[in-house]
Amino acid sequence: MNIIQTKFFNNQFEKLRKKYPRILNDFDIFKNNINLEPFSDLWNWVFKYRMKNSSIPTWKRWGFRIIILFLDKNNIVPLFIYSKTEIENILSNDIIKAKEIILKELVTKKYKF
Repeated sequence: MNIIQTKFFNNQFEKLRKKYPRILNDFDIFKNNINLEPFSDLWNWVFKYRMKNSSIPTWKRWGFRIIILFLDKNNIVPLFIYSKTEIENILSNDIIKAKEIILKELVTKKYKF
């Protein structure tokens, strides 16, 4: 599975990396296990994934959440990443705005997938 990381997502990731230094390793584990892990279907090809936060000793329940857009069966684009300890839930409107921003970025940058 190909993960297309956009500038919009990378900015969120970097902010979290300053606070949670092990997020890079956690994200690598996510990328390596993406075909094995279950996703929660939100709507319209948008899914939520629960990712462990190794920087704080908690279960996945209090780890990170990644909101993902499936472009097709082989390509996904992370829309959001956030810590469940900081944000309870992402609003639908925020997901819609992020999806618009990211799709515009994909078209502008001419990503190939």
